[in-house]
Amino acid sequence: MIGQSADPDDAFMAWGLASGTVNLEGIHVECIFDDIETLNEWAMEARLDLTALSAGTYPSVASEYRLLRAGASFGENYGPLVVSRKPTQKQGAAAISGMRVAVPGLLTTAYLLLRTYAGNSFEPVPMRFDTIIDAVSKGYVDAGLIIHEAQLTYRDHGLHAIFEPARAWHKDRGLPVPLGVVAVKRSLGDGLCGKLAAAFEASIEAARANPEAALAFATTHGRGLDKDILRTFIDQYVDDITTDMGNIGVEALTKLYEGAVNKGLLQTMPPLDLV
Repeated sequence: MIGQSADPDDAFMAWGLASGTVNLEGIHVECIFDDIETLNEWAMEARLDLTALSAGTYPSVASEYRLLRAGASFGENYGPLVVSRKPTQKQGAAAISGMRVAVPGLLTTAYLLLRTYAGNSFEPVPMRFDTIIDAVSKGYVDAGLIIHEAQLTYRDHGLHAIFEPARAWHKDRGLPVPLGVVAVKRSLGDGLCGKLAAAFEASIEAARANPEAALAFATTHGRGLDKDILRTFIDQYVDDITTDMGNIGVEALTKLYEGAVNKGLLQTMPPLDLV
């Protein structure tokens, strides 16, 4: 079973496998789409054979899973950001000091990034990613850490960006920000792991070669978003580095985990033995 997050870019990437365009001979493929934090929690239980998960979760499951070179989402100077109803005069991470901040899960990369900069200066309030905009707008929380397409639509709700940890990270390190990754169970063995990794890469390549069909499939996971916004979001997160993260992707992951270790947010560096 393959788990993908229920957002347009992951659905776009999985189109080749979900549609049968990419065929794994002798292997039945079932794609499951759910909230990224749910997939993170399932990864902690080693439920799925191959799964999308947050880069921030991978260190906790590295003994059970091995990262794929394909399928990762990186932000090129964009990514998770914190929004509120009113702008603030404070700069950087100080802008959220003392606030109750809605976060899309304590296992997400977005939360790891925010804590890398803001530490324990704020109170996290975990909730589903697609409820955060509403929670901020209605004043249930002071601010919200938003991911996925909310990064493109928050202004439509009259909200203001007050801190952008992804941009800060990119500025500090000059690397794309690793956000989501795909991993395969180590227990499947090198042969099957390699076969599944190749099939997932082929699924992404098939989607990029058939963008209209893949976009139509992604629309079913688009939560009613305008097609142009969906296309923009997919274009942001599905590119050459998604097919193969290469050395730059490995370097970005290394820097993410080294920074978290230095801040005391991780105990040790996870293995980066990609397949």
